[in-house]
Amino acid sequence: MKKNLLSLLFCGSLLAVSTLVESCYYYNETDLYGPTTCDTSTAKFTAFVSPLMMTACASSGCHSATAKASGIDLSSHTTIKAYITGSKAAFIGSMKRTSGYSAMPKGASKLADCDITKLEAWIAAGMQNN
Repeated sequence: MKKNLLSLLFCGSLLAVSTLVESCYYYNETDLYGPTTCDTSTAKFTAFVSPLMMTACASSGCHSATAKASGIDLSSHTTIKAYITGSKAAFIGSMKRTSGYSAMPKGASKLADCDITKLEAWIAAGMQNN
């Protein structure tokens, strides 16, 4: 009886320790959810490009219809498409902060890599007003 009780206590202690050790293990996001991917299917003008441009680029004093910093207006589909058509390398180079291009958005953090990938996907798909 005493031997069975000791065995039971020993096994219970091992279970408690293994649970504690396992619960303290650090899982990173990739281990938990797999590699993250960028869903470019949401790269539509009205749902993604326009809100991003309005927030990051066409805000007051920058590339709005009235301010046009450096002569660039990124406030509508027509003006965005026209600018990218004539200056695609400058647009993407600025967003990616590639050497030789003016880092944009100026005075703010670089856009998320996925946002830049979505912009490139929208451009590659013909810059539709969708």
